[in-house]
Amino acid sequence: MRQAFWSNPWFTIPALLFINAGLILTLFIPQGMEILYLNEWRREPFNTFFRWITRLGEAWPFIVVGLGSLLWRYRLAVLLLIGGLLIFTASQSLKVIVGKERPMLFFAQYDLHQRVVLLPGEWPHGGRTSFPSGHTMTAFGLYGLLALMAGQRRPTLSFTCATAAILVAVSRIFLVQHFLTDVLGGAILGLLTTAALWSIDQHWLRRYSVLDSGLFRRSVASPDKSPPAVC
Repeated sequence: MRQAFWSNPWFTIPALLFINAGLILTLFIPQGMEILYLNEWRREPFNTFFRWITRLGEAWPFIVVGLGSLLWRYRLAVLLLIGGLLIFTASQSLKVIVGKERPMLFFAQYDLHQRVVLLPGEWPHGGRTSFPSGHTMTAFGLYGLLALMAGQRRPTLSFTCATAAILVAVSRIFLVQHFLTDVLGGAILGLLTTAALWSIDQHWLRRYSVLDSGLFRRSVASPDKSPPAVC
């Protein structure tokens, strides 16, 4: 893989636009208002859509893609394993260290919780585990890595990955689980995780040509040639 992270515009540009637009909004919108602004949108079909889309930021996509990558390329499976451990450890540790209150606890403190329109049959998490959004961090970490591996030759896949990551971030606000600042923090940390995985791959994993094979794919590397340039 020779493409640098910044050279994949189909993922990078939408991701950076989302993050920068969110950062600008935080300058003009008080915390919590972004959740109240979405009250009128909490109806069908949006409720069902965001309930399903938020699951793309859970652990199961990591597991499914990781198991599938064993058939194609061990190197991706190793990166996903490392990435999953990094994201879980970092997100859970920061939640405890920062101790930021979840939206419903925040609204309850100011007696504003009755102003929030909740999805039928769903009650958001309480407590002080709001920052960062683990779902968003997972989404940007996983789909950022997939887009990076895809490279410029697969713009549709890269753009789809960016769209999925952004929608997961929006879903966390829509479902009243996190504030905008929480998902922005998760998105940035997810991208940093992707950059770390890229560095690990470039400096260490590419040395082992056996990792370029899979259960259904033999390595194309030979003693006379360097490993494939693109995953």
